[in-house]
Amino acid sequence: MSLQELKKNIKNWKLVEVLDEVTVVAEDSVVKSNELLAELKLPLPDSSVGINRAETNIDWNKMPKYHKFFFDLEGWEERIKEWFEKSDLAMSQSIIITYGWEEPMVKVPVKLFLEDWEGFIRSTIWETIIFSEDYKLILEVSRDYNFHSNFQIQPD
Repeated sequence: MSLQELKKNIKNWKLVEVLDEVTVVAEDSVVKSNELLAELKLPLPDSSVGINRAETNIDWNKMPKYHKFFFDLEGWEERIKEWFEKSDLAMSQSIIITYGWEEPMVKVPVKLFLEDWEGFIRSTIWETIIFSEDYKLILEVSRDYNFHSNFQIQPD
């Protein structure tokens, strides 16, 4: 499928909104995510049943660095935006955001992500893995509204 055809087929509301500002990295996020997890040699959970909202695609307890916090607090959107702006992720020019089945993986300018981090997360239906463009920083969102990352977002 050509890039033009792919762009015509995108139905995700947020991706449609920012289509001219993002780059499609892979046609199928799920397939590419699984390839990346293996390529980066990230620890994976022993099993996945698909119904546990706290489930993650990465076994974060086996990661050398692990930070976690609940982000779905009323009125905290601006505070979390400020935390992101002060985090190591903000040093990247772009980030890679994974979407769901038959949706693309996209490269998004960090500035654009910071303008509406919650919209991007919401558009993934609260379940995504986000990579810095060099794939060294990793942020996973679990369906129980937690951020799991190998870098600090929420200050101590």
